[in-house]
Amino acid sequence: MQKTTSGHTGLILLLGLLTAFGPMSIDMYLPAFPAIAREFGVSIAAVQYTLAAYNVGLALGQLLYGPFADQWGRKPNLMAGMVLYAVAAIGCAWATSLNSLVALRLLQAVGGCSGMVLARAIVRDKFEGNEAARVFSTMMLVMGVAPILAPTVGSFFVAHADWRLIFYVLAGLAALALIGIVFVLPETLPPARRNSEAARRAFSTYAHLLQDRAFVGYSLTAGMVQAAMFAYITGSSFVFTQLFGLSTQQYGLLFGLNASGLIAASQLNNRLLRRFTFQQILQGVTLVNMLAGVVLLVFASTGWLGIVGITLPLFVVVSSVGFASPNATAGALQRHAQQAGSASALLGTLMYSCGAVAALAVSFFADGTVVPMAAVIAVCGVAAFLLYRWLVVRQPHPMPAESST
Repeated sequence: MQKTTSGHTGLILLLGLLTAFGPMSIDMYLPAFPAIAREFGVSIAAVQYTLAAYNVGLALGQLLYGPFADQWGRKPNLMAGMVLYAVAAIGCAWATSLNSLVALRLLQAVGGCSGMVLARAIVRDKFEGNEAARVFSTMMLVMGVAPILAPTVGSFFVAHADWRLIFYVLAGLAALALIGIVFVLPETLPPARRNSEAARRAFSTYAHLLQDRAFVGYSLTAGMVQAAMFAYITGSSFVFTQLFGLSTQQYGLLFGLNASGLIAASQLNNRLLRRFTFQQILQGVTLVNMLAGVVLLVFASTGWLGIVGITLPLFVVVSSVGFASPNATAGALQRHAQQAGSASALLGTLMYSCGAVAALAVSFFADGTVVPMAAVIAVCGVAAFLLYRWLVVRQPHPMPAESST
């Protein structure tokens, strides 16, 4: 097992880019919500279902790649996923109705999630423990650039061209990623370590993983912290452009500022890991995330401090992801080296299922105010805090031995 990140900078950067397809595919088209709504003659709340569909695709699609990658290797599955993503992105550019856009976004997510699942599995193939957490933090430095640049690019297309160009750009980026996978990325799962029955035994493997109380605890903790961010992503376009009157460009800048907080948190996490365990950091950040969510709900319900009362706690909520995601991911995967693909897939499914539910809740309870978004964020924060302490900190029994299936 590799114990140092030295000499792996290129690999980590490429993995960060592959992981970035998830947030990039969301953030780039957020400024286009009003334009899409006008073209298809629907409300912005209806357009939000394209985001919910993407989250569902991310959640369920990951289950496919894990067992396949454990049986046939990482690279072939990554290549297939990028091809599917590019084709679906072009389809989104050609969409003639909101319903077709929703369906194509679901398909695009199934392709794009390959990079997210297998990047985590590749890190687990080569690193473990605090070192893996540091690698995940470094990947978030790359991944975090996407929320800064993507809304700006999307805003430019909306203001000066056509929102459909956004999806052509995403298809082009998938083609570039495919080139990187073919010519740069090494295969980290050699044939001798592959499980020839991983696909056939996928359900029994997932059932075994779900018996690991700590695995579920880490996964759901990361999922609820991330779900709070997805609630913000889903509701923020309406909140800031419609309720607070920000221009598309101003909204893009605000979105980028919050993403900067996530990047800074992930790099601070890298430093903290030299002094603390990832478990200690995760315990502290779930408390901070919960308090920020509760404060946000109070300000949203009362109107205190106006837009400042919304943006400040949101900054803390989004920044919390930079601490929670790498540490919880390292914790969830630490005991599952022999089935890293399947473990990464189930981890991602649990995380993005939380995100999909949060996004749907914001859309379903939309009432023309900021309260639904704030309430969902607060609930997610409380859930993350309680789940980590109940399933991880206070687990009464040792984790089950790793399955050989």
